Amino acid sequence: MKGEKHLIYQGGRLPDPGLNIVTYTPEFFNKELDLESEVFYELRRSNDVQPYRINQSSSRDLEEIKTFFSNNRNNFFFLFDKDNLIGSILLLKNYIQSLSIATGYQSKGYGTKLTTYAINRILDKGYSSVELNILPGNIAAEHLYRKLGFVEVPDQ
Repeated sequence: MKGEKHLIYQGGRLPDPGLNIVTYTPEFFNKELDLESEVFYELRRSNDVQPYRINQSSSRDLEEIKTFFSNNRNNFFFLFDKDNLIGSILLLKNYIQSLSIATGYQSKGYGTKLTTYAINRILDKGYSSVELNILPGNIAAEHLYRKLGFVEVPDQ
């Protein structure tokens, strides 16, 4: 996407964030869609990524998303506070595909903790770097990643 920033982390392992992480199960599907719809609505709207709320995708698209989540279940991690979904992070090889933190839990360190967990997991798998992309306007995410040591990779 035009204006998207590509960031890379090439540092070492970070201190363990001490999270009680669980991997994706089909019971999380609607909770994850609702979380992403809430968290990314404004960002998707401002970048004209449709549908603006992912939970309003077509039936066909929802089935494709469900299959994608299931196929990547061992690399899709969730953090809960009792039954409340705090956040999720999806890893594809050495790439952070998405990080979502529920609105009521933002600015409380959960994004940093989940990203730290992801960095360590990726490095433990033998990768030497962690990569991700940031949509234009996602200033809070960019700040979080830069604070953890990610740097922007200039356009090639």
